[in-house]
Amino acid sequence: MSATPLAAGTLPAGLLWDADRGRLKVRDPRLAEIVLRDQHIITGVDHGKSGRVGELPPPGVAPTITQFFEMWYTVGEHYAVFNSELRKVFIPRAVQAFGAAFRAEADRLVAGMPARGDLARDYLSPYLTHSTFLMLGVPGQEWGRLAKVSRLVIHLFKQQLLGVTEYGEREQTAFATTMLYLKRLTDELLAGPGTQPFLTAARQLATVDSSNWPIAALIGQLLMAGIEPMIVGSSIACREIWSSPHLRESIQRELVDTGEIAEEMLRQNPPFGNIFRFVSQPCDCLGVQLPPGTIVAVDTAAVNLSHHPAADPARGCPVRPSELLTFGKGTHYCLGAHSARLQIATGLRQLVHGAPGLEVDVAAVRIDTSNNLKEVRTIPYRIGSDDVG
Repeated sequence: MSATPLAAGTLPAGLLWDADRGRLKVRDPRLAEIVLRDQHIITGVDHGKSGRVGELPPPGVAPTITQFFEMWYTVGEHYAVFNSELRKVFIPRAVQAFGAAFRAEADRLVAGMPARGDLARDYLSPYLTHSTFLMLGVPGQEWGRLAKVSRLVIHLFKQQLLGVTEYGEREQTAFATTMLYLKRLTDELLAGPGTQPFLTAARQLATVDSSNWPIAALIGQLLMAGIEPMIVGSSIACREIWSSPHLRESIQRELVDTGEIAEEMLRQNPPFGNIFRFVSQPCDCLGVQLPPGTIVAVDTAAVNLSHHPAADPARGCPVRPSELLTFGKGTHYCLGAHSARLQIATGLRQLVHGAPGLEVDVAAVRIDTSNNLKEVRTIPYRIGSDDVG
C-alpha cells in the first residue's frame, strides 16, 4: 500500500494518509458522509449472507466465537424485520419510561459506595450494567451471571479489534459455557411474563427465527456495544466534571441538563476514535483513486469539531445530535443512542447530587486511548473533606 498514490501523492483537503497504520484518515464532515454512504466502501462484512439458521449450532451446542460475532454483523433476509422491531424499543418515549428506575438504581449504588475506591468499578460500571439489564427485562437474580457474560464478550470483542482470531482451549471452553447460559436465559426471558419493550420486540423476532440464537447474540451485542462505550463516555465526563468546579456547580444548581453536558464532552472526546470502512471496489468518490482493500478511518472527534469548535460543556452542546458522529450515522446510527444519553445523564446527575463530598484524583485518572474504543483503567476517588491523595 505504501507505493500507492495515497501514500505518495497530494490528497484532497480533509484526507490524511496514516503511514504507520496503513489507512486513509477522513477528517471532513462532507467526506465522512460519502464514506458512510458510498456502496463501494463497506463495513468489511458480506451483507449478502442468508440462511443463518443452517450455519448455527444444533440444540445444546454453543456457537464458536467466530459464529457468535458473525451474527452481530451479518445482514440476512430478516434484517428489515429485526431493524424495524428494535427501533421501537429505543424510541425516546419508550426510553423515558425507564427514567425513574435508572434514578433509583443510581441512588442505590451511590449510597453504597465505599469511602475510597475506583469510580469506574464502584459506580459507573455497575450502574450502567444494571440499568441496561433493566431495559432488557433481565430479573435481578440474573444480574451477576449476566455481568460475567458481558465482561467476557467485551474482552473477546477487544481481542477481535486487535486482530486476534485464535483462542486457547480454556478460553473456548469458558465461551461455550457462557453462551449456553446466555441461550438458556434468552429462552427463559422470551417465555416469561416480562413486558419490557425489548422482550416484546424479541418475541416478535422469535416468530421469524425460532432458534433464538440471533436474539441471544443480540443481547450479547447490546451488552458490548452499549455498556462499554457508556462506561468510557461517563468516565470521560467525570474526569472533566471534577476538573472543573463550575461544571459541578452547574449540575448541582440545575443550570444545565447533564445530558447536554455529557453530549458536549463526548463530542470533544468520543469513546470510539474512528469509524472504520473498507474499499471493496475501485472508486474515486473522495476525490482520489481508492484501490480495493484500502482501510478508511473516519476520525470521529475531528469530524465532530470541524464546524463547531470545542465549547464549555456547562453551556450545553451547540450541535444537534444528528450532525455528530458520536453515535454513528445513517444506517449505522446507534439504535440505543437515546437510552445511552439518558443512562449517562441520569448517572452523572445522581452522582453529583447524591455524593456532594466526592472528590476525584483527576491527575491519577487513566483512560487508555491505544485501542479504537478507549479503555478506562482507573478513576481514583474518595468521599470526605480531606484532600485527595
